[in-house]
Amino acid sequence: MSTLKSLSLASALLILTGCAMSSDQSADTYYDDDFSMETARTEPASSNGKATEAHKTTTEASNYAPNTQIVSEISKKVAAIETKLHQIQKNIKKDTEVFHDLKTKGAEESNRYFEHVARIRARLQNGTTPGNPELTEMWKQASALLTVSDKNMSDTAKLSSEMVRAKSELDSLLETIRETFMLPGAMEIDHENLKALEDEANQTIVSLNRLTSDLSIQITRQQQYFSTESQNINLLSNDIQNGGFAAGPRQQTSSAASGLQPAAPAYLSAAANLPDAELSGRRPLMIIRFDKRKVDYEQSLYKAVKAALEKRPSTLFEIVAVSPANTRSGALEAAKNADAVRESLLSMGLPESRIYSSKSSSDSIKTTEVHLYLK
Repeated sequence: MSTLKSLSLASALLILTGCAMSSDQSADTYYDDDFSMETARTEPASSNGKATEAHKTTTEASNYAPNTQIVSEISKKVAAIETKLHQIQKNIKKDTEVFHDLKTKGAEESNRYFEHVARIRARLQNGTTPGNPELTEMWKQASALLTVSDKNMSDTAKLSSEMVRAKSELDSLLETIRETFMLPGAMEIDHENLKALEDEANQTIVSLNRLTSDLSIQITRQQQYFSTESQNINLLSNDIQNGGFAAGPRQQTSSAASGLQPAAPAYLSAAANLPDAELSGRRPLMIIRFDKRKVDYEQSLYKAVKAALEKRPSTLFEIVAVSPANTRSGALEAAKNADAVRESLLSMGLPESRIYSSKSSSDSIKTTEVHLYLK
């Protein structure tokens, strides 16, 4: 009986041991499967992570890349438009930074100039020896600062010409966008991207117009400052040679010194309302021929106007819209081009009161021209 109980107990232990071994193997297999499943899930997740990172990099490179493996010809055009727009924006940003630097530098130079002038006038007011070398040296330093301000004004005007060029490029880019909308073979995402690019280009034009306005105001201030102080410092030189003021400090404005009363310019976009130009015996300062779609004339125009103002600061300018004789549309096209040249002069800081517009025709030309005269 005892032996039988021992055998029963041994059998029970064997059964329990077998169950335990079976349970452990089952548990190991279960966790192995679970780990394998988890590993299988982790590897695609890692792959997805790489894909996400790659997509992020692509997104940073282009905001308008199509989310598909198919790249249409229109998609390529969209990419080219985006590249061109971002290059224009980059140039505008760079010019904006240069403008702010020039403005800061100009303010510092102006402060130093007026400090020299104030010290000279204080000494002259109290009376000093004629041709005092100390005052002469101070005058030279002030004159040098005024010359630097002239260069600053020239650099600012060049930026204004760049703004005119950027505006022309943006207008051309918007026209390209509108033409691309009409091309066949586009995907829906292409049109969505074109709309977004059109909005971005229009917003860039708004910012550019604001910058152009700031440039124009700054150039006008610089011209007034340089014109006025160029006369004042010459008077100051005479006072230094005399050892004092003849009749107290003299301060003249450019308009008062020239005796010029600003007159309203003749500026009318309608060709029929423009007055006829009187050109007999006159030689144009510059001739701009509009014989192609895009004519780059701003830089040459700036140089011509600057040279004329250096010789005579009170110079007035007349813009003549010249059209081929016996053409109906030529006069309107010439007037439109004359308006564009006038806008360029205004963006360079030339006051409206010093710009006149008129019209003429010629048998010797085949395309419209704009002539610039000194008035």
